[in-house]
Amino acid sequence: MENILLIWDIDGTLIDSKGIGRKAMDKTLFNLYNIKEGFKNVSMAGRLDYQIVKKAFEINEITEDNINIFFDKYEEMLKEELKCSETSEILPGINEILEGTLKQKNLFHILGTGNCEKGARLKLSHLGLNKYFKIGGFGDEDCERWEIIKKAIEKAKSFYNIDFKKRNTYVIGDTPLDIECGKILELKSVAVATGGYSYEELNKYKPDHLFQSFEAFEEFLSILTIDEQL
Repeated sequence: MENILLIWDIDGTLIDSKGIGRKAMDKTLFNLYNIKEGFKNVSMAGRLDYQIVKKAFEINEITEDNINIFFDKYEEMLKEELKCSETSEILPGINEILEGTLKQKNLFHILGTGNCEKGARLKLSHLGLNKYFKIGGFGDEDCERWEIIKKAIEKAKSFYNIDFKKRNTYVIGDTPLDIECGKILELKSVAVATGGYSYEELNKYKPDHLFQSFEAFEEFLSILTIDEQL
């Protein structure tokens, strides 16, 4: 039985954080630079946190070039938001997929997300999901999203001492950028319409597999068996 690597996006794929990340980023910008709603005109879907913050700095004419200062304060603000929030939630089917595959020795879950690592871990810990993801690629760097995925795979190969095959490696996300990553790296792409894009919109980008949601989690798990046999 061949090894399977699942690379998960977070927001809109694993969880619905109800905009907590944006709120925390707005609070961070206000706390550091006294700017209100500094991310109002910044697109976030599928983007890396580094690039999101960099764009906000440009729009608001902030000359600070050490974005790590922002991320350190953002961690503090996000913790505050999460303490006050009971609205973020795990998306349908995710618990069943993660818990149901725990004993499957050839299946590995890692992260491939635009969130900075501090933000990713906080969001997942808040909902009890962090324990499922030992490693991943994160949006702390100024690079392309596909490069984050590539780095995550290299980490997985080293961490698990397994040479994961492309035919059994899946990029899972809710945006066209996730599908694009799969195509660039010649991996399987799995798109799910639980984020900001509809089923019809995602279908235009021709993912290998497309789901309305993962509520029927057995259907998602079945594609792993089917593809392995091809």
